[in-house]
Amino acid sequence: MRMPTRLWMMLRMIGRLWYDLPLLIRLLLAWKQGRYPGFSARTLVIVAGALLYLLSPVDLVPDFIPGVGVIDDLAVLALLLQSLAQDLAAFRAWEQNRR
Repeated sequence: MRMPTRLWMMLRMIGRLWYDLPLLIRLLLAWKQGRYPGFSARTLVIVAGALLYLLSPVDLVPDFIPGVGVIDDLAVLALLLQSLAQDLAAFRAWEQNRR
């Protein structure tokens, strides 16, 4: 894989993260408030694991390295959103039907 292709894929993942992160936060809030029953145990485990990694002081790439330290965190968030794509799509449809 060429470097420009890798860079393009990383930029697409960051863009998707930026777009889907607010949706994930709304999903978690709706589930916590008891308004959205479609939140599965699998989804909860994936979200909890990603949050544990992100909040852990131990990283694959230390955060204090300028410019590179947050790449592993962004990758974990992007993988989280990729694995939650079906749940997010179902929540998006549920949210639109409630309006």
